[in-house]
Parts: sequence; structure tokens; C-alpha cells
Amino acid sequence: MCGISGVIDSVLMYRLRDHSLHHRGPDGTGVWIAPDSEIPAKFIHNRLAILDLSPSGAQPMVSQDGNYILVFNGEIYNFLELKKDLEKDGVTFRGDSDTEVLLNGLVREGVDFLHKCNGMWAFCLWDRKNCTVLLARDRFGKKPLFYMNLEDGGFAFGSEMKALYPLMDRITPDQDYRHFCDHPFQYEGTEHCLIQGIKRLRPGHYAYWKAGSLQVVRWWNTLDHLVEVPLRYEDQVEQWRELFVDAVRIRMRADVRIGTALSGGIDSTAVFSAMGYIRNKYSYDAHDRSATDWQHGVCAAYPGSSLDETSWATIAAEHVGCKLDKVVLHGEVSEEALLSALYRVEDPYLTLPVPMLETYREISNRGIKVTLDGHGADELLSGYGGELIQFLPHLTFDEFRSVKRAITSMSSGGSDGAGNDIRDLVGWYSARVRAWNLYRHARRWLREAKNFGSRDKTSVTAPDYLGDVMRMEHDHPRYRSMDLLTRSLYDITHLTILPTLLRNYDRYSMASGIEIRMPFLDYRLVCFAMSLPWTSKVRGGFTKSIIRDSLVGVMPDAIRLRRDKIGWNAPLHEWFNGPLNETVNRINSQHGKDDRLLNAAVCDYRSKSKPSFYDGQRLWQAMLPYLWRQSLELKL
Repeated sequence: MCGISGVIDSVLMYRLRDHSLHHRGPDGTGVWIAPDSEIPAKFIHNRLAILDLSPSGAQPMVSQDGNYILVFNGEIYNFLELKKDLEKDGVTFRGDSDTEVLLNGLVREGVDFLHKCNGMWAFCLWDRKNCTVLLARDRFGKKPLFYMNLEDGGFAFGSEMKALYPLMDRITPDQDYRHFCDHPFQYEGTEHCLIQGIKRLRPGHYAYWKAGSLQVVRWWNTLDHLVEVPLRYEDQVEQWRELFVDAVRIRMRADVRIGTALSGGIDSTAVFSAMGYIRNKYSYDAHDRSATDWQHGVCAAYPGSSLDETSWATIAAEHVGCKLDKVVLHGEVSEEALLSALYRVEDPYLTLPVPMLETYREISNRGIKVTLDGHGADELLSGYGGELIQFLPHLTFDEFRSVKRAITSMSSGGSDGAGNDIRDLVGWYSARVRAWNLYRHARRWLREAKNFGSRDKTSVTAPDYLGDVMRMEHDHPRYRSMDLLTRSLYDITHLTILPTLLRNYDRYSMASGIEIRMPFLDYRLVCFAMSLPWTSKVRGGFTKSIIRDSLVGVMPDAIRLRRDKIGWNAPLHEWFNGPLNETVNRINSQHGKDDRLLNAAVCDYRSKSKPSFYDGQRLWQAMLPYLWRQSLELKL
């Protein structure tokens, strides 16, 4: 896990700085510069040493014939199995890193080798003889990769946009950045970035560069890899359990201390509990490279806040047999620290990034370099609720009752939301009527919009970078064969919510040199989840049913059967009346007169005697465009 950057065929090579991404790789910096007789090329690797801590695992890594140069950010979890296969084919190895396995696999098999890899990655492979660059990104975009074409015909790339800033004469925010502050899930699944001139290599894609020409190719589409699942739910549960435990097992491979960012929710508790289950069930095998120092559950604590979950996290930690380590957060954030945090995470988002940055910084201070976290389960198996509400009008009455119970229980906690027959029947009928009315209104709106557009060619529309990407996915025959809920889950997993969260957690953790591993995003589990019927995801009044049922006896029932949903957010609705009060006043005094939406958000928040979480979130989003722009200007 690291930070990578590079410049090819450009006189600007000298501008690339080896310290720009030092936070991502504080364990060492490696630089490779092409000899004067070759095309100018410079590659930088900031190392976070996880596997093979010796110099043999350092990068940039050169192939045995000297022709290929690799800079790699990520982990290949099944590297031991792949290494054995390569050794059978006559490949010899100098060290014990997954980087060397990836390098030899790419040299022998090209991009086809990626299909064998189970992991997360963003890398650049430089072919000195043919003067070609191969960039590639993992299936779901867990590791970031940005690139830009330089004015002199050269090419550059980096793990973060800030690595590319020194190569630019001027750093200009995209003209639509205010729109994306309000709609943060609309661009991460595309190549579009909020800084002009920089593009994102999309998840599941690779790119070839040669002589100023770039060709981008998609190498992975989950829809092409759906699987046959057992017909019986009980058999599905058993298969899910086997896959999940193995996904956790191979992600415990590390030569350093590992732990879990533990919230006490179902997902992180499932991961941490599975780690304990594996340690109790299987005898330790040193050849498997599994970490021996792993019993570290760390939780962000908000004393006195409605978002505090330390009581639940304590249950999870005690179940595994360790003491919970709390990171206490009071919201004492200076404006300078706030702007610095926004610059570090680069992109605007729905909530304040400080608690997450602070939590992973404290995890690093405790000597932990890797966390196994629960990201991805909500998107794969319906953990939010919004996608279920859209699904209600399409259900039979009995299905409606079951799903309605699941939705209600997410906010009520202990109650499953069961009602009487008459009330549920009225609700079911009303949902269908609302759906029909929405359909009629949508058709009328489309007709009016078409006529209006023909009259007024100057009308302004919101940017739609995601539209073309979505249309391609939705035209796939396997997508069309999915039930409506699974379609929605596919979209939020691959195109909107999850890609954005993966970006965020990469920045939160790597700002302090912490690697996050995500067992739920093992590609075998993703393909399995997308092949399941919706009735295996929402069942008996519960969401994420297959997780709950597959981990009976593995995780504590108090959490396994927990119904309420609290995401990891900052309690802004409480902090805006306290430590962040002056920041609210300053932003409103400077911009509120010209921005009626900002002023209205501030006034609305101030009018509440006890603002809700969503009141705080609305105020944050109204302030965000100004704070994000200011953070960029201040740091540059």
C-alpha cells in the first residue's frame, strides 16, 4: 500500500516531487529515472511496508531482465497461491512481496493476469523497450489513480490529484464544482474530476499510453461474472459463509500489526468476529503469512452524542476477547484544521471528514498499519433503506409487509414495524397509487421539457457525466434480468454511493499511512451478492439477511439481530452550535447576502431548539462549496 506517481516523455519531469504523497507511504521513498539515452521517464514510490518489510519489497521494482519498471499501490491477497503457480512455470523470486508476484505475472501474461488477482490495486508498468505505459485499477476502484496529458505531449499519473498539481501552471476547479458539492455521488463513477485537466481512470479499467496516445479499456464488468447460486436459501447461506470467512482469512495476511475500525454495527462486527472465528478454528500457519497481532478494535467515540456507538462496539470487542480502544472526539476543530482536512481528502462530501481522519491517525499512533473494515455490505445487501422505499410499489402485499417491517425497524431499532392488516393494505395500495402518479407526472414533464428545449436553446441543465455510463450498464442483458432491488444495489455499488465512499476512506486512512482492507468487496462475494434474488437480502423484516443468518454463532446475537442503522458521520448538528459556531457565522457573513440558499440554511438551523442530524447535514452542504474552494486556495 503506497503512493505512486510518474511522468513520461516531458520536460516537466523535474517538477514531480518525491514528497507529495509521503503521507501515503511514510516507510520509504524510491525513485527511478530513465537513462539519458531513453525516453524521459520518472517514477516515484512512497512505501507503506506491509508484506516483506525488507529492501527486496521496495519500489519502483525492476523486472529481472531490466526492461519493466513497476510502481504499485495496493495488495494482492492471494499472492501466495499465484506465486506457487508462477514458480511451477519456472519463475524465480528474489523476495517475499506481493509486488514481485504482480510484476512477474504481468510480464508473463499481460493484463489477463489481473483476472487471477484477488485484491485492490492501482499501478503503472513501464515497458522500456517498447516505450509503453500500462495503467490499471482494481475491479471496484478501492485504490485511486489519476492521470493527465501534458501540454508538451507528455503524460503523468498519481495516486492523488495533489501529486499532479506541481505539473500544472494553474489549478482551476471545474466549473460545475458547486453542483457536485450538492450531488457528491454523481461523478466518482466517471472519469470526471473536480480539477480541470485531470482525469480519473475508472474502476475495472486499464489504459495503454504510447507516443502521446492513450487507449482506455474496460477489463472487468461484474455483469459478465455473475454466478449460479443455490436455489435453497439455506444453501446460499452456507456458501456465503464459506466465501466470507475465506475473504477475511486472506486479508489477514500481513507482516505488521492489524486491527479493525469498529463501529458496533453489523458489518464491522461481522469482520472482526470472523477474524476471531478464524483464529479459534484454524491453527496458526506461519507459511500463510497471517498476522499474529490482530486483536485491536478501535472506535470513534462521541461522548453524549446521539451518534455515539461505543456501547455496541464494546460488545463486539468483548465477544472477540479484546478491550475496545476508544478515540474520543469532541469537535474542537479550528478553521485551519478544517480547511486542511478538506484539502487532504481532496473531494467534497456530505459530512465533515475530521472525525475519520482523526480516528485513523490515532489508529496509526497505536502501531496498527492495516484495518479490516466492513465497507461494502450496505451497498451489496441493502443496508440504507432508500433503495427499499423505491422498491415498495412493485411488491405483492405479503412482500410489501416484510420489506416495510425492515424499513421501519432501521429507524426504530427494536421494533420490527409490524402493523395490522388494514393499515398495511392501505399502505400497499397507497404506494402503488403514488408510483402510478409519479409515472404520469414524469411522462408529462418529459414532454414539456422536450417542447421547452426546442423553444429555448440557451437553457442550462445540470451536468450528467454519469448518464452515459449508466446507460451502458443498464443495457446489459444480465442487468435487465435482475430484479428491481438488485438493479438498484448494482448501481449504488458500482456507480454512485460505494465508489464515493471508497474514495473517501482511501483518503481518510492513507492520510496517516493506514491501509484499509474490505472483505465484503472480495470479488467472489460481490458476484455472489449480485446473483442472489432480493428475497435473500431482505427477509423476515431484516435487511442484509444473508450476513445475519450466515454468522450465527460467529458474531454476538445482540449485534447480529440489531435493526437500527447509524452510519459513521460527524455529529455536525451538535457541533455547529458549539465548536464550529464561529465558522458558520463567518461563512454566512461573507457569502449569505449573495447566496440565499446558504442564508436560508443558516436561518433554518438557528431556528431549531434541537437541530436534527439532517439539519446539520443541510447546513454543511450549503457551506461546503465555499469551504472546499477556500481549502484549495489556502493550500496552493
